[in-house]
Amino acid sequence: MNCFKNTLELIKGIKNGANVCIYGSNNIAVKMFELIKEYRKDINILFFLDSNKSAQMLNIPVYKPTEVFDRVDEIDTAIVTSYTSRYYLELLLESMGVKNVIKIDKKSFDEISASVLKMPDSQKVLDVFDFEEDKKLYSLLAECRFKNHDNENIGKYFRENHSEIIRGYGSGNSYSIKHYFEHINQKVIKTVVDAGAYDGLFSLMFLKKFPNCKKVYSFEPCYESFKAPVLEDIIKRESRIEIISKGLWDKQTEIEFREELEAKIGSGIVSVKTDFNRPQRIITIKTDTIDNFAANRDIKIDFIKMDVENSEINALKGGLKTIVAQRPQLAVSIYHSNEQFLDIPVFLAKSLKDYIFRLGHYSENKLETVLYAIPSELY
Repeated sequence: MNCFKNTLELIKGIKNGANVCIYGSNNIAVKMFELIKEYRKDINILFFLDSNKSAQMLNIPVYKPTEVFDRVDEIDTAIVTSYTSRYYLELLLESMGVKNVIKIDKKSFDEISASVLKMPDSQKVLDVFDFEEDKKLYSLLAECRFKNHDNENIGKYFRENHSEIIRGYGSGNSYSIKHYFEHINQKVIKTVVDAGAYDGLFSLMFLKKFPNCKKVYSFEPCYESFKAPVLEDIIKRESRIEIISKGLWDKQTEIEFREELEAKIGSGIVSVKTDFNRPQRIITIKTDTIDNFAANRDIKIDFIKMDVENSEINALKGGLKTIVAQRPQLAVSIYHSNEQFLDIPVFLAKSLKDYIFRLGHYSENKLETVLYAIPSELY
């Protein structure tokens, strides 16, 4: 098959009768399995490996690497089907004692991607945006997301549009100075809800950038773990910032929360899918809704920044009554999953009348995409 020419050459080099494991359990791994079964019937596929799960796929077991330490001698060849993590997984397998590791290369990855990964119909999302530049940016990001391409044009866009960078105190993360501020009418903002405040850096930035800001309500259920010494001392002395150790959700309740112990920025609701495989602990947190909070405090909210690790839809639903009534400006992260990348713009466009929707992107990869929603009377 000409469309898999490079991939067939890759598997052609595997020795006759080899015992093979495939690292990966996504569509790329499935297609690799199918090609081996069709063109190399002499090869015996022992199992799939996946860092996050044990299960069965295509009637073949799926194991975590830790579950096959005593079977390494059975493996003649391991095939890594992740392009972005190929060097890390090669190191992992070789450290386990696997003698022959084949990494999928760019040509093979593109061959298989073209056959198994399809672009969704994003026209409904594109119709949300009035500005052609936002439509083009969304299409560029969609190409990267849904075809799993390392699109160098995203890096080019970032470098051309975000020359001013700030460094985070606690996490060491880098941020564009425009992150959450682009397109916003800053002068009219007096009251802010910072949903997913992390170490409080952006809460302080809101006070600095919004000249009439009187109060920032910073929701962060793990603030005690995330806080940075320098920022904490400043925040303690800043009466306009109130740290609220709760998550925002679509109802008041208690839910299980996954707290990352190393890269803490990945912490989030347990029920929300994650690809992380890092040390973590499960805790119970209390949640509130924006609607309930605004009613109890009798406050008018002018701006909501939301970055809550793939829980944005739930948090928005829990605040929709307030958002419709008070018409705050919004800066909502939509990068945590492909579903939210597609669903959040359409959900907000259907729910809010006379809003202008803009798009911002603040990294050299598919992370840090922000949807802005601004009432037309403020734009």
